[in-house]
Amino acid sequence: MNDLSDKDPLADKASKAGSNHSADVEASVKDWFNAPTASTLKTASQASAPLSDSLSATVGGLLQTTKENRWSIIVLMVLGCLAGVFKAISETPVYRASLTMAVEPSSGRSSSQSLFDPYAYRFYETQYELLKSRSVAERVVDELDLVQRDAVDKLLVPPSALTSLAKEIKKITGVSLTSDAPKKSKPAILTTTEVASKRAWLTQVIQGGVTVSGGNKTNLVAVTFNSINPDFAAEIANALVAAYIEEGLDSQLNRSQQTTRWFSQRIEDLRVSLDNSQAQLQQFLIDENLLDTSRNEQITTSELQSLNSEYIIARASLDELAKRYGARHPKLKEARAEVSATKARLDLASRAVSSNREKQVKLELLEREVKRNNDFYEAFLSKFKEADLSSSGTQVASARIIDRALPPGGPIYPQKQKIIFTWAFGGLLLGLGLAFLREQLDSTFKSGRMVEEKLGLPLFGVVQAMGSDIKAVERHYLDNTRSVFSEAINHIRTGVMYSNVDNPPQVLVVTSSVQSEGKTTLASNLALSYAQLGTTLLLDADLRRPRIKHIIDNDTTTGLVDLVAGVASFDQCVIRDRDQKNLYILNSGTTPPNPLELLASDKFSRVLNSFRKKFSYIIIDTAPVLPASDAVVLGRLCDSLLLAIESDRTTHHMARDAIKRLNASNVSVAGLILTQANIKKGNPYQYGGYYGYGAYAYVEDSQKTKS
Repeated sequence: MNDLSDKDPLADKASKAGSNHSADVEASVKDWFNAPTASTLKTASQASAPLSDSLSATVGGLLQTTKENRWSIIVLMVLGCLAGVFKAISETPVYRASLTMAVEPSSGRSSSQSLFDPYAYRFYETQYELLKSRSVAERVVDELDLVQRDAVDKLLVPPSALTSLAKEIKKITGVSLTSDAPKKSKPAILTTTEVASKRAWLTQVIQGGVTVSGGNKTNLVAVTFNSINPDFAAEIANALVAAYIEEGLDSQLNRSQQTTRWFSQRIEDLRVSLDNSQAQLQQFLIDENLLDTSRNEQITTSELQSLNSEYIIARASLDELAKRYGARHPKLKEARAEVSATKARLDLASRAVSSNREKQVKLELLEREVKRNNDFYEAFLSKFKEADLSSSGTQVASARIIDRALPPGGPIYPQKQKIIFTWAFGGLLLGLGLAFLREQLDSTFKSGRMVEEKLGLPLFGVVQAMGSDIKAVERHYLDNTRSVFSEAINHIRTGVMYSNVDNPPQVLVVTSSVQSEGKTTLASNLALSYAQLGTTLLLDADLRRPRIKHIIDNDTTTGLVDLVAGVASFDQCVIRDRDQKNLYILNSGTTPPNPLELLASDKFSRVLNSFRKKFSYIIIDTAPVLPASDAVVLGRLCDSLLLAIESDRTTHHMARDAIKRLNASNVSVAGLILTQANIKKGNPYQYGGYYGYGAYAYVEDSQKTKS
């Protein structure tokens, strides 16, 4: 085989084309090498890039996500709109009747005190709560006799959604889906328990439907009631205010009656106390003989003075006789007896005076008690006569109706346009949210920029997805060499060649993470592109699931396996392409029992080295990295390894695991290629407009067609 390569014109042609190409490449490389390096340009661009670039990229990504999921978003928005229409027409209309009244405080205080009362708002807040109280609602139920009223449930309980929907359909189409004839039923006789339960239920319904609001600068109060029946709403609003006014009057009357009863009872108690104290005073005067107290006091005083004078005279006479006579003289004895008798009468009179004084003190106490009871009695009697029993001295409300409630002309709910818009907008937000959530949960690669950001390796190009109408996609490069697809392949070729300027790679291995990622299509078209520069060999080293032998129009059954095994010659295995003269194809050949051992053998290494001498470029299509280790073995023998990543299918973890597996065997990935990219659906900045200059190719093609 080595002797054949020296005489074969293919080798001479390859060397000639290789030398010409090397001269062209050398001239272009000098210019490129003198230019700023890619890393320098990237660093400079990052330093000078404004913050708006990242913002525009984020906005562009959001718009792209919205564009890709536009149909699901539109469907959800339409469904939300339909749900809003159903809700709007199935909701029961609610009517609101409004009444205006004036509420003013009425009290015994002066108007100036009421005007400058800082807590006057409490009075109005209290009246608002009274209007919504249970007692007022119960009074309305009783006065309107709602418990026994027929069909009151229909006035308070909304109909079902289907019934409301049927009514709305009848309004629009005139077709009645339900019977409009009222059902006649005998009034049910309710038990006491049922009456109490229904009364409590009606009270809660009325309390829940009433709202009260007051003005900030006026005493006007607006009372509203919501109901599904406009007439009933107005009736309840009017009855509610009437019940509130009656409740206030009854409360005022009850307070007046309570005040009157309290005053009467208190005055009667004071009168009894006064009578008792007077009776005690009178009885004390009679028992102590103190009816003429002043005269008795005068008699006692004069008698005491006379006895005191007698005692003094008797004492003076005794002293005089004591000077004249001896101690036993009869006159002296008589004088002593007279002094003793006078002293006894004086002491007796003194004790009588003291007793009278004690009686006088008790008498004064009884008189004061009578006077105090009399004063209390007179004061309460005077207050009772002067009291304003209409208000009992407390602040009450003076309410009057300004505008009575009238049946409303239209419902306040539902606002159909608002409901439909809200539901449609909710469907739109739900669609956007699901789209962005799906985008966040989707770990596949969407764009070339994402490939570079997630994997940290250079991206050599983006290959667009081919339509189902293209049969030979592996040879689509020859259909139109100026198409977007062909320009993308050329762009990949250029990136690979300039990845190592001093020593451009000759042997390329094209692989992928898993099967069906477009690696064979990439390898075949890339070989067609390299054939434009020199002799190129397309080698199918995917010995497990070979694909290249199915895309060439040749009956040759021998291939790489047979050549390495030595059962077939070079000329028997290598096929020259029918359309591209510089392209030679070597398919897998016979399926081996041990593909990995064959690729790792010394015979395969020697065959590959012989191919290096015969061809300018060698493109090898091999098995995926994760299912098999063939790419790891070939990666150690080749000059450059390209990893194909399918758009919208290959996940980040799959690509990282494949790169990690290659790096673990000291096989570096030269670059990445994003395959099966939907350029028309995607952002041109991410695909054709940035990688491969597809937009330029399209314009040129269209101009060529017009010309």
